Amino acid sequence: MSDASIRVMTLLDDLEEILSNASKVPFSEKAIVDSDEIRSIVDDIRLSMPKDIQQAKWVKDEQDRILNEARSEYDKVIVAAKKQAEYLVENDIIKKEAEKRADALISEAENHSRYIKLRSYEYVDKLLYDMQNDIAKVATEFIQPMNDYFTDMVGEMNNRVNGNRQEMKALAERVQGGSTYTEEQQTADEHAEGVEE
Repeated sequence: MSDASIRVMTLLDDLEEILSNASKVPFSEKAIVDSDEIRSIVDDIRLSMPKDIQQAKWVKDEQDRILNEARSEYDKVIVAAKKQAEYLVENDIIKKEAEKRADALISEAENHSRYIKLRSYEYVDKLLYDMQNDIAKVATEFIQPMNDYFTDMVGEMNNRVNGNRQEMKALAERVQGGSTYTEEQQTADEHAEGVEE
């Protein structure tokens, strides 16, 4: 497991501990949590996740290095071929043979250069393909489950807050005494709040 993954798991443990140790609302099992503290932990998780994607820069650098080596090799072969051609052409007796040999050397150099470039492209494509698989694996095994976890957690927190509001309304009615706040009105309020959400 990478350092980033360990960091995220630690932050998730912190969230769970906050929920477990949260203060209870009087006369209920509901809990009160610090939204700023939870938001800070969520931000830390968001900052920790992208570090697994930093390998993309290495792939780009590797691609540039391979292409530069291919160009350098091509230049060297072309220079050598031209020198060989010039040497052969200087001798009038073997001029025609020299021209043929020069053409063959240049053709061989160009073919060799194309081969090197093709292999470099295939190599870089393989690196990028493996990177895509790694990213897809991270999304499937880590990011999606974490999104599901946060969706469930936010839903649970929303239900808790809504329950706390309902209980506080009921407590306020008991304190006021003599109120005409009926069960029908409470049901109507709850229905209205559900529509707003």
